[in-house]
Amino acid sequence: MAANPFVILYVEDNDLVRESFAELLTTAERRVVSVADGAGAREALRAQGVNLLITDINLPDGSGVDVAREALRQNPALPVIVCSGYDLGDVARSLGPTAHSMRKPVDLDELEALVERLAR
Repeated sequence: MAANPFVILYVEDNDLVRESFAELLTTAERRVVSVADGAGAREALRAQGVNLLITDINLPDGSGVDVAREALRQNPALPVIVCSGYDLGDVARSLGPTAHSMRKPVDLDELEALVERLAR
């Protein structure tokens, strides 16, 4: 693995989806920290050098939008991808210029292309 991998924090409460996406997003240049809820996300944001946040909106202990807002308060330049079964274009715009939205079910090729672009 690279000396300084690009760290993706992936927040998803569905175990199968979280594990599958973490495996798919991990490369020699990228490390994925995957957590199931907002509390885990907040802890990872404090403990890890996160370069990209990908979060589901509906989490068991709150909203992924709140997690994204907190992460952006800590680092306004942090790229964020919010995911939901609903159109989140307005939500992403409200989070600022580094936020993007993806509608579930997420197209893996589209996600990979966006992650690649944001990792540059």
